[in-house]
Amino acid sequence: MKRMQYKIIILLVILLYIYSGSVREYINTSDELYVREIQKEIIIDKKDINVFNKKKLDDVSITESRIKIWSIIIDYNDSNHDYIRNKLLSSGYQTKHNENKMYYSLGPFSDMSHAKEESKKLNKIYGLKNKIIDLSF
Repeated sequence: MKRMQYKIIILLVILLYIYSGSVREYINTSDELYVREIQKEIIIDKKDINVFNKKKLDDVSITESRIKIWSIIIDYNDSNHDYIRNKLLSSGYQTKHNENKMYYSLGPFSDMSHAKEESKKLNKIYGLKNKIIDLSF
């Protein structure tokens, strides 16, 4: 029983020691000083507010409006159509299919190196011959 009382007293002494500085500072500071410090922190610059104002688009000039992307084209014929489709689907590729021109397309890729990497992978691992085309719009 005495041990429990000592533990409680030690805990209270430790808590008083930890929070004594904060309590002393709170008692010693006046309320007016605290209010002045808050007012100094709330000063707003007019330039910061102007960021949210709308600007006319007439002032903006567009230098070049072209975007270049790359796509991988895999041609097929009637004899290997099912083989290529199954190989692409089982590999996890999501393709676009053009039945009129008889090809599958992968992409678009925003970087030429990524398109080359995927093209080599298709050719080396899956044995699918392909070509990379670039599109600008």
